[in-house]
Amino acid sequence: MRFARRVSQIFFLSLFVFLFIKTTFPFNASIPHDIFLRSDPLVALVTMLTTRQFIFRIFAAGFLLVILSLILGRFFCGWVCPMGTIIDAGDRLFSRERAETRPSYRKHRLWKYSLLVIVLIAALFSVQLIWFLDPLSLLTRSFTISLYPLLAIFAEAIFNLLLKLGAFEDALFSLYGAMRGTILPLAPLLFSRSILILIVFAGILLLGRVTRRYWCRYLCPLGALYGVFSAFRFVRRRTTDDCIDCGRCYKECKMDAIASDFRSYSHHECIECMTCVHICPTNALKYTTGIKPRGDGIDFSRRRFVFSGATALLAVGATKTALVDKSSSGAVIRPPGSVSEDEFLDRCIRCHQCIKVCSTMGRYLQPAWLESGWEGIWTPLGNARHGYCEYDCNLCGMVCPTDAIHELTVSEKQATPMGTAYFDKSRCIPWYKNEDCLVCEEHCPISDKAIKFEVRRVTKPDGREHDVKYPYVDEDLCIGCGICVTKCPLEAKAGIFVNSTGQKRWADEDAVDALDFYR
Repeated sequence: MRFARRVSQIFFLSLFVFLFIKTTFPFNASIPHDIFLRSDPLVALVTMLTTRQFIFRIFAAGFLLVILSLILGRFFCGWVCPMGTIIDAGDRLFSRERAETRPSYRKHRLWKYSLLVIVLIAALFSVQLIWFLDPLSLLTRSFTISLYPLLAIFAEAIFNLLLKLGAFEDALFSLYGAMRGTILPLAPLLFSRSILILIVFAGILLLGRVTRRYWCRYLCPLGALYGVFSAFRFVRRRTTDDCIDCGRCYKECKMDAIASDFRSYSHHECIECMTCVHICPTNALKYTTGIKPRGDGIDFSRRRFVFSGATALLAVGATKTALVDKSSSGAVIRPPGSVSEDEFLDRCIRCHQCIKVCSTMGRYLQPAWLESGWEGIWTPLGNARHGYCEYDCNLCGMVCPTDAIHELTVSEKQATPMGTAYFDKSRCIPWYKNEDCLVCEEHCPISDKAIKFEVRRVTKPDGREHDVKYPYVDEDLCIGCGICVTKCPLEAKAGIFVNSTGQKRWADEDAVDALDFYR
C-alpha cells in the first residue's frame, strides 16, 4: 500500500503538470484542465458563500471528494494532493534531520482550523481570502507566475550552452523544436509579482526545515476541512494485541497523528500514508470498517473560535474600508466576459489559469497589486504595454474554474468592450511632433478600424506646409483590446492608453443585449 500511495502521488502530480502545460493555445476543451481546482471542496464552499450562489461547476466534483473522505478519511492529502507530494519531496531535499529526531508541534494543529474559520467567516461578508491559503490555487499560481517561467529560462540556457559546444547540433535543434510549443513556451514568460509569489511558495517548502509537512499539519485550511469530515470516516485503523510498543509508527508518522501510547491516533490528522503499516515489525496495524464513535475530537475551544471570528471581522473591516485610488482603479481592465467587479472579487481564487493561457496568445493578463484595492491583490488585469488581448482569442473564459470570467464565443468576445483607448497628445508622435505615425491604426483589429485619422495641413518652422494625419479613437467601435498601446513605437510611456471607460461586464444589461445579437 505504501508503494501504491507513491504511485498515486506521482500519477496525480504528473496529471497536474500535464494539465497545466496543456492550458495553452491551441486549447483542447475536451480535456478538463481545471479539474483539480473544480474538485476542491474548500474553493466550492468559500466561493458559494461569497457569491451567495450555487455553482454546480465546482460543487459536483468537490462534493464527491467530501463523500470519499467520509469513507476513507483524509486520504486526499496523502494520495492525491500535488502540493502534498511536492512538500514530501521538499522535506527529503531540505531537511537534514532524521524523522524521529524532529520536534513535534502538536499545539500548532489548531492553527489550520483557526484559518478555516477565518476564511469561512470572511466569506460570509463577501471577502474572498481562500486564494492565499488554498493549496491547489496556490500551487497553480506558483507554477504559472514563477516555476514555469524559471523552467523555460533554464531550459533555454542549457540548450544555448550545449549548442555552443558544437556537438549533436541537429539532434539538439530537433529536440528544442519539439519542446517549444509543447513543454516549453514559444516566447519567454515575463510576469509581475513573480518574485513575491516565488517567495511564498519557497517559504512553504522551507517549513520542512522545522518539521515534516509543516504546512499540511498546521496551516492548510483544505486539510482542516478534510479533517472535520474524517471524524466520521467509515474505514478506520486499529492496533491489535500484537503491538510490542516499539514506537516506530509514532516516530515515522508524517502527520504526527499517532499518540504517545502507540495505539490511538487522531482521525483528523491521519492522511492514510500507510507508513505505520509498512514499518510495523509485527503487523499489528489493521484496517476495519464500520461507523463508530469519533474517539478523539478537535479541541477547538470557544475562546479560540471567538478569537478566530474576531480576526476575520477585523480583516473584513480593514479590507472593506481601505481607500481605493481612483486614478489606478480606472486603469484596471478585466478579461472579456468578467462578471461585475464586486462579484469578480468574490469569485476569483487567483489560480491564474487565465494568465497562463493568455501568455500563449497576446500575453495581456498580469497579476494585480493594489490597483483595485486590497481585495484585488493578485487578480488578473490587463497590462496593455506588456501585451494585448488577442482579438480572436476567448481562452480565458474557458479555463476559469469559478466562472469569474464567463465563457464567451469568439463573436461574443469581439462584441464585448473591456475599456476604451485614448490618445495622450503630449506623447503621441502626430500630436506632439506633427509627423505621421500609422502604427496604432495599422494594428487595430476592428474591421472598420476604431482608430481613424483627421487630416490637417500644418506649417513647419521653415515655412513649408504638409498634411499630417492626426489619429483619434472612435469610442463606439473601440473594445479596449490594447494592441495599439502594445505596438506604440515610443519608448517608456505610450502615446495612447486604455482605461475602463465603456467596459461591459457579463452582468451588465447592455453587454447581455450586445451578446444576444450573436446568438
